[in-house]
Amino acid sequence: MRHCGRRSSRFLGLAVDFAGVSAVSMLFWSAVVNGVLAPPLIVLVVLLTSDPKVMGTRVNGRSLRLLGWTTAIVMAVAAAVMLVTTIV
Repeated sequence: MRHCGRRSSRFLGLAVDFAGVSAVSMLFWSAVVNGVLAPPLIVLVVLLTSDPKVMGTRVNGRSLRLLGWTTAIVMAVAAAVMLVTTIV
């Protein structure tokens, strides 16, 4: 039972390899999914870390909130441009 996770990962990797799926293609698509899911997660983190009910006295300062919102907006725009240029 101790090595169940390693064994299942190994067999899953072998199955993917024998199915003919390219490892580079899987890495590319995982990066795409990560880029699309990151902006909403950043928004959640900024909202949570700016809430005194959640963070108590350790809330984000003004500069960190600005940096968080700027990062979320830039990443959302980049994801939207990527999706639009892929579809069109």
